[in-house]
Amino acid sequence: MAKNIVAAAFCCVGTFFFLLGTTGLLRMPDIFTRLHPSTKCDTLGACSVIIGMAVYSGLSWDVFKLVLIACFLLLSSATCGHAIGRSAVRGGIQPWRKRGGEVEDGNDT
Repeated sequence: MAKNIVAAAFCCVGTFFFLLGTTGLLRMPDIFTRLHPSTKCDTLGACSVIIGMAVYSGLSWDVFKLVLIACFLLLSSATCGHAIGRSAVRGGIQPWRKRGGEVEDGNDT
């Protein structure tokens, strides 16, 4: 019973961070500020869900597989975020700025 409660708690925390990351992704104004919620919250959410699944499955080979998935997720999320940010900088995308009460989108059109 306690194992199920702990597993459900981790899965609920992971779901919360997924929703938080999605909300941040939709509300942020440009690619650079969108990278933060998409990489940080999704990584934390996925790792929390993986921990919940590992607690639920107990000691088995499934835990080893889940640890490998979590390691791959931690490496790939940071790498993808860096690659997207770097390609945006190389592509000449300007960061969003707020000047004098006026909101600018960062693109001079």
